[in-house]
Amino acid sequence: MEHNQENEKSKFQVILPYLLLFIAVVTVSFSAIIVVELNETYGVRYEVTAMYRTFFAGIGALLLSFHRKKITWAFQKSTLRKSHWYVLAGLLLAIHFATWFVSLGFTSVAISTTLVDTVPIFLAVFGYIFFKEKVNYIGIIGIGIALTGGVLLAFSSTNDTTAQSNQMLGVILSLIGALTVAFYFLIGKKVLQDAPLWPYFALVNLSSALFLFIYCLIYSNFVDFELFVFPPLVYVLFIVSAIGPSLIGHAIYNYSLKKLPAYVVGVAILGEPIGATILAIFFSNQFPTSLAILYAGVIIVGVAITSLSNNIKLNILKRKEKGKLLDTGDV
Repeated sequence: MEHNQENEKSKFQVILPYLLLFIAVVTVSFSAIIVVELNETYGVRYEVTAMYRTFFAGIGALLLSFHRKKITWAFQKSTLRKSHWYVLAGLLLAIHFATWFVSLGFTSVAISTTLVDTVPIFLAVFGYIFFKEKVNYIGIIGIGIALTGGVLLAFSSTNDTTAQSNQMLGVILSLIGALTVAFYFLIGKKVLQDAPLWPYFALVNLSSALFLFIYCLIYSNFVDFELFVFPPLVYVLFIVSAIGPSLIGHAIYNYSLKKLPAYVVGVAILGEPIGATILAIFFSNQFPTSLAILYAGVIIVGVAITSLSNNIKLNILKRKEKGKLLDTGDV
């Protein structure tokens, strides 16, 4: 009886990281839906949503820092000497959210989320440039496929010139969102080697919220829009977007990276555009065209190949070594 219970417990421990990863993907998939809902139903500008999301995410991470007694890290001299990295990361995160959220006003949820999730492509390129992380030929093929899909997707709109130009602007903004968050992750990769997660996450999100607040304050002088007075439900959605996609999704991705191979997490994240597209059909009545689905699929395949490239190379090498051993009769 005890043996069976131990087996069931061990099986659950194996399945748990995958189950949590699935929950993270579902949670993050709601991000774009909440943004569109806030804009279309309540008239909240995309940049304002980004400001409140990063603010509440920063507050949540700050509370978690106190709970885990990691907050002292933020006041250490070594931390203060590196403060420019946290400020830069906050600025990049602000640009990421602002450009990605605004892109949702010019193109569909399916296209926007697919393009913003091309981050592994940028990480592969910049990882090679800044960290000398080699990209093998399989990774290069994956990058080529993703870029081809991106180009096709960018020009897959209707013959309507206005619709075409709007989609192109949405595509450009989505790609800027992917590019900036890739640099944000690279800074995190450097800093989090000897820093606790939640205090760093709090500092970066709160600085991001400050940048977005300054931008919104200046921009509201030229275009009249509300910054503070919203119905209670809007604030609830702000908090949900911070707790769900930012805190829960981010925390689970980091937990999963400790329990699962990085490529598994990287490929699982590609479930976001699929989940967001399905949710957009139900919540926003956004039905992607067949061409958009096809080209988005090409991008996802390319990103998946790039994410898996190191593992594919490893498996090939193992098979070659095994073949050599068989040929020499050593097995």
